[in-house]
Amino acid sequence: MSTRALVTTSFESPYVSLDLLSYLKSRQVTPFQIFNEVIMPDFLHQMSELKQLVEGGSGRGSSTTTTNNGDDTIVEEDSYLQGMFEEIQNDLIYIKKACVKFKQWEEDEVNVSMKGLVFRALDDAFKQRTGSQERREETSYLRDKLVKTHHLVSMLKKSLHSSPQLSSGNLKSQSLQRAKHSMIRWELNLHGRSVYLPTKLQEIEAESSTFKEIEAVYNRLDVTLKLCFLCFSVFPENAVIKKKVLVHWWVGEGFIDTLGTQVKTAEDTANDFFKHFIEKGLIKQVYKKRRPSADSCSMDPSIRHAAIKLAKRAGFFSFDSNGNPTEDFTCSRRACLVKTEEGSSVHELPYRLEQEKVRSIINVNEPNLDFRPEWFSKMKYVAVLQLGRWESSAKHLIQVEDSEFLKGLKNMRHLRYLSLRGVSRITELPASICKLSNLRILNLNGCVDLEQLPQGIGSLKNLTHLDMYECYLISHMPKGLALLSQLRVLKGFVIGEPRPGGNYCKLADLSGLENLRKLSIHVDKTSDAAKRELVSLAKFKKLQSLSISWSRLYDTRAKFKKLRSLSISWSRLYDTPKNPLMMAPVPVPLVKLPLVKLNLHYFPGSNIPDWLMQWELNNLKKLYIRGGSLSNLCHGKEGNWAVKMVRLKFLEKLQMDWRKLQELFPSLTYLEIDKCPKLSFIPCDENGVWKKAD
Repeated sequence: MSTRALVTTSFESPYVSLDLLSYLKSRQVTPFQIFNEVIMPDFLHQMSELKQLVEGGSGRGSSTTTTNNGDDTIVEEDSYLQGMFEEIQNDLIYIKKACVKFKQWEEDEVNVSMKGLVFRALDDAFKQRTGSQERREETSYLRDKLVKTHHLVSMLKKSLHSSPQLSSGNLKSQSLQRAKHSMIRWELNLHGRSVYLPTKLQEIEAESSTFKEIEAVYNRLDVTLKLCFLCFSVFPENAVIKKKVLVHWWVGEGFIDTLGTQVKTAEDTANDFFKHFIEKGLIKQVYKKRRPSADSCSMDPSIRHAAIKLAKRAGFFSFDSNGNPTEDFTCSRRACLVKTEEGSSVHELPYRLEQEKVRSIINVNEPNLDFRPEWFSKMKYVAVLQLGRWESSAKHLIQVEDSEFLKGLKNMRHLRYLSLRGVSRITELPASICKLSNLRILNLNGCVDLEQLPQGIGSLKNLTHLDMYECYLISHMPKGLALLSQLRVLKGFVIGEPRPGGNYCKLADLSGLENLRKLSIHVDKTSDAAKRELVSLAKFKKLQSLSISWSRLYDTRAKFKKLRSLSISWSRLYDTPKNPLMMAPVPVPLVKLPLVKLNLHYFPGSNIPDWLMQWELNNLKKLYIRGGSLSNLCHGKEGNWAVKMVRLKFLEKLQMDWRKLQELFPSLTYLEIDKCPKLSFIPCDENGVWKKAD
């Protein structure tokens, strides 16, 4: 493309805009001449038009926000906008002078920042031509435009200022000194009470005493804790966040790395972090009902706003003027997928160049992941891809057009954490996922269209967490699961009807995984062979948490898809047979297992199965039983359990009174009951909870 053609033509021509856009996306280094002689004059022209609107004051129209102060508020807002405009103008003067010092742009942060400003100029020019006059005169429009422009101009100025091609003495002039003083004055105004502060984030910044208290606590944290704390800034206000979401993110970023250690798990280390944050008052635990422990946390709005400011200052994330995280990774190396009234951040990503600089992508609330495969495949150094939902509720639906973009995973050799939780329309994972040698956590929870795992999954030697819970179309496990020597957590292991040839992973094959501590199993209750496999659980000598669900599994996917298309509830898959078939006694010697937590879902028998009766569970602290046909909970020779926490739900056939229940659970400190109609005289509160007095 000819530089001369660009120089002599304005943005008024849509063809030039398209040519320039194509040129910028070509990854070529942008000559300063194009920027200085094409972009800057047009950009300054846009700024002059904005200045006229700002100086029009109350003439902008009735859309200006007012309060009880009336005209004073309008004057304060005019001061706010004029102050920001003045700083942008002075920064542009600095940039224009700095451009002269460069013979060509290097492929560095300067070039990236400059291209960001060019994209903004193109976008603004287009909107200015197509937008209505009334819309352009709205206060919110002016403010948003100035804030975004101010951010981009400041980042470009910062990149220029730190460039080795410029010395500190080269750019000194009266205009630059005015820019410096303007910046100082703007910072003072920002923390003063006389400036109009239109957004919640700016209101918090005005409360400098509150921020300083939080900043003081933050400054006393070590580097790792600081980074972990800044992660809270991207979640919405008053969000309830599962601790597990943060743990996985921290592992992906490398803030926590316990691979190969036997003493402490990632969860143990993270719990220490959470405890520290709670003690310092930075977060608070969120308890469900009156349970003694909490698996979720939240952050007060005032602390969250301080976290946003600290994250911006540290370059940890980019935020817009409303405090929403953005997809802009040019400086932070982290991008957020956010759906706002202005549009989708996924659509903005293709215009962000230098994809190889992305380290983390966090999906905050984006429901449609329409990634372009060619863009996705260039993220060679990404470590965290949290594309699935982080909310607990399955109502937050996420979907893709197809899973073609996942083929780009083959280039992500640094990827440590991949979450596709709750993403629909993913029918299979590409075989290239087996090349992700650094992958630690793979979360496929709720991928209801996923039909199978890659056969080569055993090559993921560093995988510690694999979650396939609620992947209902998977009927058998690949043989390679038994090769995952570092696996600590495995959720959604399927025991279905045996296949001819036996070329699949059986439960007994997992008993050799020395690091496995948490196991969740889905059993086909119509298969006697599947029931017999559970006997091999006695070989798992280091297992601490075990969850087993019984339901019907379908070998033919067509049946399942027909079932789903008729909108038949999932609960019907757990219907109890009219004549429950009890398992035949299995001659297994009494074994001691270190289980701390046992969870049984929809067991079809009326009594505790024989294979479970053979276990000594002296360490068991938590027993959760949900659904099924159990009418008798007696266990072991003594007939009772040593557990302290019990949760019983949807047990229509279980019949006993409070005295009998206390005999069954003599160490009970917490009881939760829901829809168990034949349990009588239980002293629970209105939420079905009983707690032992301290």
